[in-house]
Amino acid sequence: MPAICALLAVSLLFGCGRAQVVLTTGFKQDEVFIVGSESCSLPELMIYITNIQKSYENVFGEEIRTVTSDGVTFEESIKNTALAQLAQIKTMYLMALDRGLTLDAATQNAVREAALEYYSSLTEAEIEELGASEELIENMYYEMALAQLAYDEIIKDISPEISDDEARFVKVRIIYMRTTYKNGDSLIPYMDEDYDRVYNTLRGIRAGVLNGSLDFETEAMKYNEADESVISFGKGTMDIEVEEEAFSLAGGEISDIVGTADGLYLMQCIMPLDRTQTDENKVLITRRLRDEAFESVYDDFVGSRIRNLNSELWKTVTLNYDPEITTCSFFEIYEKYLDGEGPDD
Repeated sequence: MPAICALLAVSLLFGCGRAQVVLTTGFKQDEVFIVGSESCSLPELMIYITNIQKSYENVFGEEIRTVTSDGVTFEESIKNTALAQLAQIKTMYLMALDRGLTLDAATQNAVREAALEYYSSLTEAEIEELGASEELIENMYYEMALAQLAYDEIIKDISPEISDDEARFVKVRIIYMRTTYKNGDSLIPYMDEDYDRVYNTLRGIRAGVLNGSLDFETEAMKYNEADESVISFGKGTMDIEVEEEAFSLAGGEISDIVGTADGLYLMQCIMPLDRTQTDENKVLITRRLRDEAFESVYDDFVGSRIRNLNSELWKTVTLNYDPEITTCSFFEIYEKYLDGEGPDD
């Protein structure tokens, strides 16, 4: 199964989870939001925010604090991501309860061990700043584990038989030559004489390869204008004209010249079925089908639950720039103890 942190797409800096919240009033102290009968406390939110923030700063450096994407600042992004992910966890936890799911003894023990390890990793300054306790951490991991169990329960019967043809990846060597040039955001077609020059070059290469006087790989090194000369791809990932021609080739066969909106292709088939890529694509297709099945159930469930945000408290929440606060292992430790087998494996 995918670890719950992967399911929540922690790595997507400017992404949001699926569960959204609306504004309201009438909350208890330090209560950030309510989803159905579940609420989220300020310490829970700060543990998420701080761990996501520090993980990114460790990878990209503190200069990432100045990054803005589509008008969204780093601070706004981290806050929104943490809020959405926690709302999703709380919702999935309710789904587990609604289905009568419980953790077995081994998983409960793993939850306790994970909580102890994470809590023990915190300094006194971090415990005070985050408002953390071992009991709180254990409860957070418990809810995450039950949320994962809800996902597993919903997708357990989704085991489609994906055929080689459906998942097929073909590996080809290409010579791509442009027949357009850029003018700002626009593509301007070549004049007829320039187009003919490109076409005739590829036609000459094709004829030479077919009669044995030219080597395709050598010619690709001379003329290919794409980033790579050897590519593997599946259905729906290339221009339809390129895809149809590539998927019709036998091993070693040379394609006709294929035209697209921006250039011409000549291809040599290396593998009509790239086994490694095809098998990996089967896993991805299965995962997508399972996620779609889960999302359908999730959307129905969350649509009937009231979701309220403590807007006044939310406005006061900020990232932590204290150099003594460095904790970033909350999700890593969860994965260490509670990531199991399933669609990602």
